Amino acid sequence: MRKIILKSLLLLLLIAGCFLTVRYFFLDNGYVLVAYNGYTLESSLWATILALALILVAVKFTASLVKGISSSAGAIVPMTAKARRRRSQRLSNKGLIEFANGHWKAAQRHLSLAGKSGSFPLLNYLVAARAASANNDMEACKEFLRKADEAAPAAYMAIGITQAEAQISQKQYEQALATLKSLHKKSPKHPYLLKLLKQTYVHLGDWHALAKLLPTLHKHKVFSIKVLEELEQNIYRELFDQARNKGRNLPESEKTKPADEVWQSLTKAQRRNTDLVYRYARCLFQLNAQEQAEAFIRRQLPSLYSTLLIRVYGRIECTDSSRQLLAAEKLLAERPNDAELLLALGRICARRQLWGKAKEYLETSLKLHHSVETYNELGMLLAQLGEHELSSGYFQRGLAMAAENI
Repeated sequence: MRKIILKSLLLLLLIAGCFLTVRYFFLDNGYVLVAYNGYTLESSLWATILALALILVAVKFTASLVKGISSSAGAIVPMTAKARRRRSQRLSNKGLIEFANGHWKAAQRHLSLAGKSGSFPLLNYLVAARAASANNDMEACKEFLRKADEAAPAAYMAIGITQAEAQISQKQYEQALATLKSLHKKSPKHPYLLKLLKQTYVHLGDWHALAKLLPTLHKHKVFSIKVLEELEQNIYRELFDQARNKGRNLPESEKTKPADEVWQSLTKAQRRNTDLVYRYARCLFQLNAQEQAEAFIRRQLPSLYSTLLIRVYGRIECTDSSRQLLAAEKLLAERPNDAELLLALGRICARRQLWGKAKEYLETSLKLHHSVETYNELGMLLAQLGEHELSSGYFQRGLAMAAENI
């Protein structure tokens, strides 16, 4: 409402001004005399005012025209540093937007042009290299990285990491590892570099190298505690599996040597990890090193008791099974309602042909926890005792439970 009133007032003033101007123009033209250095110029007042107004408009128009032509010329052929910076900024912004939208080819083109003429060639060339890698154009990627190195040799870390990422994205893991190792020597504490090293070692399946890198990852807190614990378990699961496969092809006296080497490489803290203890014990058991496996587990069980460890212990067939039975019964005094321990005791007693004790242990275990293994053990035990009808019943229940589980 206020704007309408103001506009109306301005219009009225304009009309009044025009009316007065025309009125006085015809009533009194006025007189202007200009004399300079022997020259004189005579004119009416209103003609002089009109001439000055026209001159002012002409000057303004000419200035605008010159500015427009200069701006256009600067956009097409950069003539000044300011024009070059503006053009480079436009190209860089356009290239970054195209990169974010996944338009790799267009991003390469605009970022390359921005790199040639801009104030920040390193950034433009690095992003152009990433775009080329995403477009599977590794030759262009190498060229952009070369240009980045020429533009800013001191930024070797940023250039090297970009190169390694491009190599990883193309599954060139050996080349990526060489790049990362070179950078790691210069900056051993670089967190992102350590992440890329871990990623590359996982792709290559180099678990020994990962085991050596693990303390560094812990020290510099590159990952969360949970992630590092999971990584540690994966590393040593793979290492013990490799040791088992390698040991199977060695002479009997050297079968456990690869697994022993892995165990010896662990720190004191790692040897208190129940999962790693279980991995080593299972490896010994699978390599048929029964005596060594029994002695190792027996030493660990009092302080590092676990369901997985006692399950392996119950399956071991060693020459001195009385010692094995004594150790398990000693544990039972502390854990009378442990179904897994009772199952292990039932197996040990069955191998020693202590049929009554074996049956008692297995039936007690079954009351505490129904499992396919316990049904099968009872079925085999009763078959051994000639109680075929009961034996068949346990086998059938075991099969039914296994089917349900599936």
